[in-house]
Amino acid sequence: MLIRPYTAADRQACITAFKSNMPKFFMPHELTDFEEWLNDVEEGKIQAPDEQYYVIEQDHEVIGCGGFSVYPDKQRATMTWGLVHNSMHKKGLGKALILHRIAAIRKAFPAVTIGLDTTQHSFSFFEKLGFVTTKITNDSYGEGMHRYDMELSPA
Repeated sequence: MLIRPYTAADRQACITAFKSNMPKFFMPHELTDFEEWLNDVEEGKIQAPDEQYYVIEQDHEVIGCGGFSVYPDKQRATMTWGLVHNSMHKKGLGKALILHRIAAIRKAFPAVTIGLDTTQHSFSFFEKLGFVTTKITNDSYGEGMHRYDMELSPA
């Protein structure tokens, strides 16, 4: 397993991983938002250290991606577009990717609160890592797809 910065060459593998998680974890209409996010990354609109985007490889193949953004006030960070190919779920790779992202945030910005939003299908994964649900919005992403806003306080 290898976690490294995203490059434009990773685009199709990330899109394939995203599609493998539709419609259970992502609604089809979110694909356009994800592709626009990748455009921003490729155009250099994502700037270190406040913003990072990574891929995770298994056997030299990109099987997932995820990043973070730190707000300008440096008090809060948010996880961005984190996912692992559906066929690779429950193998510890998603956990490795999010722990890598948390560590990168904590190294540069140790006192920030880390937030994320997810669905009813994934919130328990994040709870196991210490995230706490702060709000639930029914049907936020689409019918039957509820949004869970979650936070991880500074250590």
